[in-house]
Amino acid sequence: MAARDSHDAAPPPTRLWTLGSGSAGNAALVEQGEQRVLIDAGFEPVELVARIRTAGVAPATVDDVILTHGHRDHVLGAPHGARVYGWRLWGTLGTVWRWRALRDVDVHPFAPGDTLDLGAFRVFTAATPHDVDDSSAVVVESTDGGARVGYCTDLGHVTPEIERLLGGVDALVVEANHDPVLLRAGPYPPDVQARVAGDEGHLSNAQAARLVCAVAHPGLAHVVLAHVSRHNNTPELAVETVRAALADAPFFTGAVVAAPQDGVLGPFVLRGAASRGDA
Repeated sequence: MAARDSHDAAPPPTRLWTLGSGSAGNAALVEQGEQRVLIDAGFEPVELVARIRTAGVAPATVDDVILTHGHRDHVLGAPHGARVYGWRLWGTLGTVWRWRALRDVDVHPFAPGDTLDLGAFRVFTAATPHDVDDSSAVVVESTDGGARVGYCTDLGHVTPEIERLLGGVDALVVEANHDPVLLRAGPYPPDVQARVAGDEGHLSNAQAARLVCAVAHPGLAHVVLAHVSRHNNTPELAVETVRAALADAPFFTGAVVAAPQDGVLGPFVLRGAASRGDA
């Protein structure tokens, strides 16, 4: 990206909030100037709206909602938001098929691997291996300043396509769902344990750490660990595991934190292309 003329105003910062992450609901908010996009909307409408307002954003100013897949904890509040606030929804055919309420509102279709043009944002997508059709990871890129937010939850293993998608992001929201020892000792029956740990389930702390290390670079400022299980993990263990792995990446100076289930975290302010040496 060419450097800006010195007389041009600097682009407004890109901001990221997680609105909550876990089996009770998932959503993240990305803002660039006056445009705002939600990634997932998996809370009851009243709760989702309250969390958006906690971030200091009026719900009616949200423009787009990218739905990563059709499980309840990622889509629940989306139809209400489309009807009441005019949110433009984006989802795969598998997502609409899975969550019937989406059939009663307009959903702009995409397939994993597509790129979406949302004006102030470009959204890049890649398929994720999860036990629901057409699940996706996404990167939301600001078209003014180039800041890139990666969002990757609900997957049983990491593919080369996912690593390529997440390369060069300035902030990464990534699943660190479980610790294998705590999962085996936890309350889930054996069949659910097998699902969680399977190739189409959820990432362990160690798997998340390997993914973060694979995409880490000097401009990666924020790593937010998401979908941390209340029963089979702890935020402290997840953060410790990822930080320990990143000790072998001496160029990484960013922060590693865990997203809470019950509250809003952020804003994370992103530097964008300059942090990657593109400016």
